Amino acid sequence: MARKVLNAYEAVKTGQGAAIKAEIPVMRTFENSLQAIRDLDPNLIDDWGPADRLEEDVTAVTPEDESSFETLRNTIKEHGQQVPILVRPSKGKPGRFEIIYGRRRVKACLELDTSVRANVQEMDDETALMAKGLENAARRGLSFYEKALFAAEILSQGKTTKRVGEVLGVSRNAVSQLSRAANVVPRKVGVKIGPAPGSGRPKWFQLADAFEAKKVTEKQALSILNKMEDLASDQRLDQLLKEIAKRGAAPRVRKERSPVAGVTVKSGQGISISIKKGAFATWLDEHLDEVLKKAHNEFEAMNGKE
Repeated sequence: MARKVLNAYEAVKTGQGAAIKAEIPVMRTFENSLQAIRDLDPNLIDDWGPADRLEEDVTAVTPEDESSFETLRNTIKEHGQQVPILVRPSKGKPGRFEIIYGRRRVKACLELDTSVRANVQEMDDETALMAKGLENAARRGLSFYEKALFAAEILSQGKTTKRVGEVLGVSRNAVSQLSRAANVVPRKVGVKIGPAPGSGRPKWFQLADAFEAKKVTEKQALSILNKMEDLASDQRLDQLLKEIAKRGAAPRVRKERSPVAGVTVKSGQGISISIKKGAFATWLDEHLDEVLKKAHNEFEAMNGKE
C-alpha cells in the first residue's frame, strides 16, 4: 500500500496524477500545500492526533543517527528550515493551528526563537491521518517500536486494522505484530528504552515474551533501565534482554527436608516426596488418597476462616 501511495505522490509532483488526485484526497492536499506555505509563530501550533515518534529529549538515540534532534536544530539554525511542516486551522481555537506532522521542526524553531514554515491546509481527520502516515514513509522511517505505539494509538481511536495498515503502509498481520509489542511491553518500559531505531520485531518480541512469561516485571525492568542512562536506545534494549536472560538462567531455589525417617520432601517448583521401600511406604500407598483428602479439607477450612 505504501509503495502505491508514494508512487502516486511522485505522479502528483510531476503533474501526471490527475486521476489519482481525484481518488486520494491527501494528494490534493499535498499539491495545494505548495501554494499555501506561511511563516507561523510556533507558539500558535497545538498538538493533534496519535503520537508518531518518541520524544527525543526523554529517550536515547544512536549517536550516528543523522536525523537526531540536535542535528536538525543545528541545520535549521545554519541553513534555515528547508522542509515545511503541515498544519490545519484549529477547529475550536480561532487563530491557532493543529499540527499534522513536523513536531520536531516546531520544537527546534521554538528553541531557536524563530518562525516555522508551514503548509496550512483545511482537511478532515481521515485525510490528516493519511498525510501523517505518508510523511513518515517518505522521510525517516519510524522504528519498529515507534510504529507499534503509533498503530496502538490509532486503533484506540476506533480505527480498523485495515485502516492502520493503510496509514503505515503495512499488512494487517504486521499491524497485529505491532499491536502485540505495544500492548504487552509496558508503556513506561518501552518509552524508557526509547525508539531503538536499529532493533526490529525479533528483539521487541523477545522482550514481550519475557513479560508474558513473567520472567520480568515492569518494576524490575525499570530498575534495570535506570542504570543505563548513558547508553543509546538500542544498547538499552540489548542490555535489558541480557539481564532478563541472566535472571531466567538462575538456579531454581529448592528446599529439601526429612520430617520422618526414610521420607524426603523437596519443594520449589512444586513438591515431590520420596519414601524408602518398607512398611510405611506400603501403608501410605494404601491410604494416600485418604490422607490427601483430609489435608485438603483442613486447608479449605483454614482458607475459609481467613
